[in-house]
Amino acid sequence: MSDGGGAVGRAKALFALALFLPIAVDAAQKPSSAGGAPVSRISKSASESCAAKVKAMEDFAAEAKPRKGKKTRFSEEEINSYLELELKAKYHPSLRSLVLTFGEGRLKGLATLDLDNLNMNSTKFMARILAKLLTGVHELALDGRLIAAEGKGRFSLEEARFDSSTLPNFLVEEIISSVGKKQKPPFDPMQPSELPYRIQKVEIRRGYLLVVQ
Repeated sequence: MSDGGGAVGRAKALFALALFLPIAVDAAQKPSSAGGAPVSRISKSASESCAAKVKAMEDFAAEAKPRKGKKTRFSEEEINSYLELELKAKYHPSLRSLVLTFGEGRLKGLATLDLDNLNMNSTKFMARILAKLLTGVHELALDGRLIAAEGKGRFSLEEARFDSSTLPNFLVEEIISSVGKKQKPPFDPMQPSELPYRIQKVEIRRGYLLVVQ
């Protein structure tokens, strides 16, 4: 894909669909340490299928009077392949990789972060103090819910593992927000934001996403 406006828009759409840090794990078959199922395999054909579906959503939203209720299904393999093969090269250096796992109403992710490149600027005192103690490359496993309805969406964190330890949820939320704001285009997964392409809601099922425009 090119780096033009259309590509940026489609990247934003994928980030908004996931509302999560776009990071990918080296091993496509590695299970989440937060109890997620083994992730789907990575393939060029799945990435191309995902890109074609996002482009179709973009075209649909551009229609003068698009009908309501159009549904598009994205499998884990499509989303993870697109993140790995198309978007990973565009990540900020604080992001190494991401894989997402979809459960019934739940969103899990296994992320690799380079905190030396993050430079968190939290407004919360304790978050600033703790952030100064965190350096190097770490694995972050997240479990939560994607709240996406009425054209807006955000990620609600419920559980997190930082390497083999736990961190306070407020600090993990600050890390997620900081990583999201470093992306192009920047976004904060923890705050409600308008979904692109007239997306009205996103439903998470086991193994796939269902996007409703």
